[in-house]
Amino acid sequence: MYRPEPLLPSPSVSAIDRSHDWNSSARALASGDQLLVTDLYSTGLNTLAALRRLLESRHPDLRDFASEREFRGDYQRASQNLLAPIKSQQLALDKAPEIGWFGELYRDCVDFLLPYPQIQGLNSSWQWYVKGIEIPVLHRRLFPFYGTYFPTRFDHLELFDNWLQNYTGPRELACDVGTGCGVLSLQLAQAGFARIIATDSNTNAVESVRRELVRHPPGCEVELLEADLFAPRGEQLELIVFNPPWLRGVARSPIDEAIYYDDTLFERFFDLARSRIAAEGRLVLLFSNLQLSADSATPHPIQQELESGGRFLLVDHKKRQVQKASAKTRRRKRDPTNEFVELWELAPANSC
Repeated sequence: MYRPEPLLPSPSVSAIDRSHDWNSSARALASGDQLLVTDLYSTGLNTLAALRRLLESRHPDLRDFASEREFRGDYQRASQNLLAPIKSQQLALDKAPEIGWFGELYRDCVDFLLPYPQIQGLNSSWQWYVKGIEIPVLHRRLFPFYGTYFPTRFDHLELFDNWLQNYTGPRELACDVGTGCGVLSLQLAQAGFARIIATDSNTNAVESVRRELVRHPPGCEVELLEADLFAPRGEQLELIVFNPPWLRGVARSPIDEAIYYDDTLFERFFDLARSRIAAEGRLVLLFSNLQLSADSATPHPIQQELESGGRFLLVDHKKRQVQKASAKTRRRKRDPTNEFVELWELAPANSC
């Protein structure tokens, strides 16, 4: 199971508490020094706030995509130097939140340290897991396991839901590639598919969907597999759906793999999908212009496949402007004015 890597105490780590100046601590973090919070949970939060202000002063034009990415990288590196103690599966700081993931993910650990951003991520994830997130197209909540990507905008899901309502093909067997928290699989079940294969390379995502299926049985057969794209072998698929990452970049964690795609992903996917799709089957991809709006020189991977791949032909292409993100999420709010989501329906080239 994926989890933030526990760290052992080190004599090179300096202890800080509420008596230390936050700005001085922020400068130390930015310089690469490791600091351990020893008193209040809020001491760490205030130190990180000071670090953010320091780095924002070094990257004044955060409206520029490249500058914002540099800021995020600098903040990510420096903030990892701020540590918190965990003892007996509890965050050992006064007025700290209760985080159930310590008991779930660290049963083999007693006393260790974690970077503060990882603590924040665990805390936020635990709140989502306990409270759930309302998914409008499913008319219910999902409760994502730690390290599992889940949507906070739903335009692409509504686009897929509308497509499913008009789909006239067979509804015996569909495959949801990279299922994440399982939304597309549950939409397929809701649309009356008899059998669904859901795959993901992220162990935590597979566990998340497994728990969801136990919590709310879908009324059809769902085969859940940990796999890179497709299972090694299997029957021909009548429908393949794929909501790939929307940004080109480097994934540094399993959840990042749901956000960033490398130069090989789409070539591998289309090659495997062509070998697995039935002669009259359909391939549906949900995508966005997010990467192209940031870098217009980046080729559109689906258009690139249609122009030169030779494996699939376009059946239909729909798009919708993106609405604002859920007000309840703490994820950074993007301006959606020029952003839209896309649904691409493709067919194997020799079937058209």
